[in-house]
Amino acid sequence: MGVGRVELTAQPLTGELWWAAPDPVVGREQSGRRPVLVISNARYHQAVTTLAVTVPVTSVDRRWPNHVRIPRGAGLPQDSFAMTEQVRTISRRRLVERIGVVDDDVLGQVLGWVRDWIA
Repeated sequence: MGVGRVELTAQPLTGELWWAAPDPVVGREQSGRRPVLVISNARYHQAVTTLAVTVPVTSVDRRWPNHVRIPRGAGLPQDSFAMTEQVRTISRRRLVERIGVVDDDVLGQVLGWVRDWIA
């Protein structure tokens, strides 16, 4: 009888920024290694141990009201924007490196937009 293989997966927390590798993508989805903001909560992470709900982050200011500004101090090299219209559930195996964490105000704005999109 052999020893089982253990796969290590990221342990993200709500409000954390991570580098993710979301490929493959389809259509207008964001691609390539890029930052994402984790929006799923601890209860979700406890129940669904292999996935995380995220929104992609971009450094391009499109001046869209639903793109929530993330100030440079959150671990990113410049001001960036959470793209709330592109909620995506991804495997935690796609989360490759923790970048930082957003403040409660930014997280609240992001979650508010997401609720508006789906409620």
